[in-house]
Amino acid sequence: MTDTHPIIAFQGEPGAYSEQAVHEHFGSQTSTLPCRTFSEMFAAVHNGRATQAMLPVENSLAGMVIPAYDMLVDHDLRVQAEVIVRVEHCLMAPSGTLINEITHVMSHHQALAQCENNIKRQGLVPVDHYDTAGAARELANNPKPGLAAIASALAAETYNLEILSHNFEDMDFNFTRFFVLGKLDPPRQEPCKTSIIFTTRHVPGALHIVLGELASRGINLTKIESRPRRNRPWHYRFFVDFEGHEDDEAVQEAMLGILKQSSFLQVLGSYPLAKMPTI
Repeated sequence: MTDTHPIIAFQGEPGAYSEQAVHEHFGSQTSTLPCRTFSEMFAAVHNGRATQAMLPVENSLAGMVIPAYDMLVDHDLRVQAEVIVRVEHCLMAPSGTLINEITHVMSHHQALAQCENNIKRQGLVPVDHYDTAGAARELANNPKPGLAAIASALAAETYNLEILSHNFEDMDFNFTRFFVLGKLDPPRQEPCKTSIIFTTRHVPGALHIVLGELASRGINLTKIESRPRRNRPWHYRFFVDFEGHEDDEAVQEAMLGILKQSSFLQVLGSYPLAKMPTI
């Protein structure tokens, strides 16, 4: 956060929504480092190739990004900020293509699902691809008659494709939440949130007791997710976000209570509350 020339790693091809999140949070001139996998992205921060990473953690329509949560357990990077990006899918094709010439459309399966009604309305055949920005790059490198892609406006700009239709998604309320990850804690800003991971004992009422440590101190829970523990079948880790900062007296008391009632506790960090983008 103190580096005047940050390099932000993200998973995906250039033009991905994760890179858009970098530009929206850090500025359009910020240097980025595309990575093929989340593991490569985390490693880039650990070994100094990048100063921070932009990690997608949940989508308002599709839910949690499961690999992202698993990676948070395996690494000790701190959450420095949250970023919420409105997902605006664009239908794009090589320059000069008319929209009525399109017969097939290529994108990641989630993007295709989020544009399903418009795809059907246009009479297009969906073609699954591993990545939205990757679909745009593939189309730019290997254009085929009648083929378009669905990706971000940034991807269209990156690969010199023409946008045939903006806001091609079926629902306007499509947002992705990201964590900015780094080695250091950010300066405190208000309002703020804190994210933690914990496991409970395998006894009746264990989760109720742990969450009661927050509720009894007036701490507002904003999110809870569970993921299976890979080393213990049918046991779970819980990922929780709540309002407040880990330096607050009430939060410190709650963390001590949770530590006594749980078998594992990890504080991912306290960070400024993100503003919701406008529709």
